[in-house]
Amino acid sequence: MVTLYVAGRKVEWADAGRVLAEPSAFANGIELRNDDGKVTPLVVGPKTSADDDPEWVKAITPEETARRMLEPGFTFDEMKKRLGWE
Repeated sequence: MVTLYVAGRKVEWADAGRVLAEPSAFANGIELRNDDGKVTPLVVGPKTSADDDPEWVKAITPEETARRMLEPGFTFDEMKKRLGWE
């Protein structure tokens, strides 16, 4: 069983729809906790700004994406053959 916490407060599942519809819910963090009170791997926390992104994320621009799409690639079937999966 898991329990929903929004901004550090326990939220009953019957109220989850109403609470999660509030814009402030996502700004203050959402957690699912197990019976021991430990946070499960799914955690949605506040996003402060794009400045917090690592350099590799900042480098993903529309121009870089377009450039990489022009590079040669492999289909999944071609890759399976190269790996000897077929």
